[in-house]
Amino acid sequence: MNRKVFNITKAKMGALIILSLVVGVTMMTLNAKADSGYTVVKKIVGNNPNSAYHLTNKSKNVYLWNSQHTKVKANLKHYKNYSWRYYDQSVILSHNSKKSVYYYVQGITPNGNEGSKLQGIIWHGHLTPGVNPNYKQLNNINYRYFNTDTEYLNYIKKSPSQKLTREVLKLFPNTQLSIKLTKAANGASPWAWSSPTVDGYKNILEFPTVQRYFNKRFYKSSISDNTRFKLIKDGLDKSYSQTKRSALNQYQIGIYYYNNPHRLIDDEAPGFTIAVPN
Repeated sequence: MNRKVFNITKAKMGALIILSLVVGVTMMTLNAKADSGYTVVKKIVGNNPNSAYHLTNKSKNVYLWNSQHTKVKANLKHYKNYSWRYYDQSVILSHNSKKSVYYYVQGITPNGNEGSKLQGIIWHGHLTPGVNPNYKQLNNINYRYFNTDTEYLNYIKKSPSQKLTREVLKLFPNTQLSIKLTKAANGASPWAWSSPTVDGYKNILEFPTVQRYFNKRFYKSSISDNTRFKLIKDGLDKSYSQTKRSALNQYQIGIYYYNNPHRLIDDEAPGFTIAVPN
């Protein structure tokens, strides 16, 4: 055989061997990840679908699995600004005689979209209760996912979507923000203005003449937050002076606002409620 042809054939064979080894190692890795040997022991279903979690460590590999733990759906370190909606459903898996608890979760995007296609199970130890604390990157997160006044206030202070909320809170400088009241009031429901009641609170103050300006679905969605705030302030000044507002130091305020009208849910009415805890 011609030496040159022999050398070319030898080189091709060498390349094929290397390629086969690479493919073999890759397939072994994929199979090892897919054939994980996990067995479903028990599924647990609760009744509180409105809690959120975030990653305990955003820099390490954390995998979102399908419900049988046989397929990786995503590496969550690539979704650093997501929060994770926990449906109060979990599964106990067994692997090498050890049992672990995994949560069923769905991604909440930084812009508050709760319909993310990222959903599956994740080992509970990778998660910490609460919305992702990188509030500067978050917009229009549903108030139901906040657990404490501090979390909610930090979100309002830092989120680009909450400029109007920040300005309205300044109109009540001595009134404490309350996530509990925000949740209890479920927004400033228009049908409650005539006779407002909120469980756990008394002396409820509603301001129907200004509440409508919060809702971009019902009042001029195209106007700026600055214009919206001016309408709110002017309405309050006419019905409840700044002196009166500053004296509400025994009261709490529940408030929320979405600057994107498409994020609104039908049974929610953005606005604020002021009341005294029972």
